[in-house]
Formats: sequence, C-alpha cells, structure tokens
Amino acid sequence: MVVLLLGPALALAAEDEVRISTGLDFSSGTYGGQMATETWYLPVMFRYTHGRANVKLTVPYIRTSGPGDVIGVGPDRIPVPSDAKVRRTAEGVGDTVLGVGYALLDGQVAGLLVDVVGKVKFPTADKDKGLGTGETDYSVQLDLARIVGHASVFGTVRWKKYGDPPGRDFRDPLYLSLGTGYRVRAGLTAGVVYDWREKVSTTGSEMSELSAFVSYRLDTRWKLQVYTIRGFSDASPDWGGGVLVHRVLD
Repeated sequence: MVVLLLGPALALAAEDEVRISTGLDFSSGTYGGQMATETWYLPVMFRYTHGRANVKLTVPYIRTSGPGDVIGVGPDRIPVPSDAKVRRTAEGVGDTVLGVGYALLDGQVAGLLVDVVGKVKFPTADKDKGLGTGETDYSVQLDLARIVGHASVFGTVRWKKYGDPPGRDFRDPLYLSLGTGYRVRAGLTAGVVYDWREKVSTTGSEMSELSAFVSYRLDTRWKLQVYTIRGFSDASPDWGGGVLVHRVLD
C-alpha cells in the first residue's frame, strides 16, 4: 500500500488514459500495546489522466482483527489508547479518497518531475467498527522525482487536516517520504522508501517505517508491484507487505 504513494508518476500520459488498480495489503503490529492488530486492506483505484492533470479515486475494503486500538489503515492510521483485553474482528468498506493532481514539471527540465496534489477523504468507513474516524479529512502534498540514467530519487511532502471526532482533538501532521529506485532491466525496477509522519495525538508516536519494493511491467498495459514493510515506531506496523496490479484500459 505504501508503494501506491511513491511520489509522482515517472511519465505523463501522451493522451487521455484510464487506469484501474487493485491489490491486497497485510500488516501486523502491537502499536505500543500488548496485543497485535492484524489488518487486511483491499483497495480498488481508478485514475484518469489528461495531459498534466489527473483525478484518482480509491475505494477500499478493510478487515481488521485486534483490541480495537487502531483507527484506519496505511499512513493515515491512528493508534489510540485502549484498555481492551479482548480481540475483536471488524470488516467493511473503508474511507473513500478523492485526489486531484497537476504536474508542474514533466521531466523535460533536468529530468525533474513535480506534482501538486489535493485530497479529500470521505468518511464512508464505519466508525463504530473502528474502520475510520467518521470525519472528513483534507490534505495537500507536493511530489518530486528526479531521473538520472537507470536510477530515480523521489519524495513527498504532505500536510493533512484531520477531522476531529467527538471527544478527540487530532493534530494536523506533516508527512515526509523519501525513496530511490533502480531500473534493473527493461520493465523491472527495485527500490526502497522511508516514510515519516508527525504525531497525530499528544499521547501518540511519530510514524516511522521502511519499505522495499519491486515493480515489473508485464506489457504496455499491465504492471505488477510487490513490497514489504518494516515499522520502527508505535505508530507503524511491526511488519507487512502486499501486491498491486495496475491495468491501463482502452
């Protein structure tokens, strides 16, 4: 899932392009507690690109099992204090995310790509099950990438405005990501990404995790990605991984 967020696309569509993606992500962690929370995440993503502009819609399905001390998934997950001693399982549709992006630079200047992206997270997840906060969130981010020969360096700077559920006062954190990739051969790229996020609550921890990924382009329309995740803080899973499949439609 983290690999979905790796900076700007390293190429612009020459004409209108519609892409659909899906996959399966698993993560497990104690998040500072005594019991592990295990989460399965299955997203369905639609992306429409027209020249420099793009619109992306993500609708996920979530299944989580644990003491109920983690809200949401991925880089937006929020560990919350809980004295629960009993494991429970919840599943359902997660929060829907709509993103609109625009490429300020398209790689023609020194191989540099720069995208600006705005996102809105709609509270379609069941907050009573702990699948979401039940509030609308907003974020703005800047994605950068530089291609040098077979290598690429990319990063993201994001600021997010969390909606506050009753009884909670979430901070509006800064998120940073930095990664590098190397084209091993035609169609095959491998790399690593480090993600960091400020605390979301006064009692929480900063997010800190490292991902390794391999991306393989099967042909001009199909692309496959696999990745693993290792967390280093109580706001990150202990470990995780997943697979993604992308398909460019006619």
